[in-house]
Amino acid sequence: MSLSYKNNEPYFKGLIAMMEHLSDPWGIKDLDSRHIYMNKAAYLYTNTPEYFDIEGKLDCEFPTDWSDDQFSQDLKEHDRRTEEAKDRVSIIETHYWYGKNSLAPFISEKFPVYNDEKECIGIVWNAKPLSSFSPLKYINRHKPSTLTTEATTNLFTRGELDIIFFMLQRRSNKEIAQIYNVSHKTIENRVYNIYQKANVHSLQQFEEFCRHLQLDSYIPERLIEKGVLFL
Repeated sequence: MSLSYKNNEPYFKGLIAMMEHLSDPWGIKDLDSRHIYMNKAAYLYTNTPEYFDIEGKLDCEFPTDWSDDQFSQDLKEHDRRTEEAKDRVSIIETHYWYGKNSLAPFISEKFPVYNDEKECIGIVWNAKPLSSFSPLKYINRHKPSTLTTEATTNLFTRGELDIIFFMLQRRSNKEIAQIYNVSHKTIENRVYNIYQKANVHSLQQFEEFCRHLQLDSYIPERLIEKGVLFL
């Protein structure tokens, strides 16, 4: 066990016991960005061989495609920003996750871990997939169409199109605000302006509006480029 784990074992043991039973990828790193723990789902997500002992390893030391210098440095930067922010920090990390041949964007969130003295002792991370088709298509049993980075209308700005993408993922205003690190009120105002442009008054109406314009097949280009995007 690493020195960081031994010094803070009571705090990490409870987290590990919880993560063992979660189906989503979860892991723990120390303040030097060295891995302490990853659950089985995290091993699968990162395509890390089962035989590889991750304890004490940096991201750049993993025998994986994503552990190249630039990507691992970005992940380390994510650790530092989380430690400095003393709060959750989100990124979109796009790579060939699960060892697949196609790029897939995932939202990765990191949280600081504190001891009883309110000292940061490590970083907890997880990853969640961005759906490749809108909930509207799923509910109506429509086949998902090919994603496109080209919007079919000039009605919205690029920033508004980014927000629309998350709206169609059924992300709440609060969640979108956390992604962009802005106030809940700021997102409320932007959503209101989007509704005004579309001449609608509810999310259900807006989803129908987007379906007719095929905006439910739009994904911001920056989300499907290999690499890390800080939000």
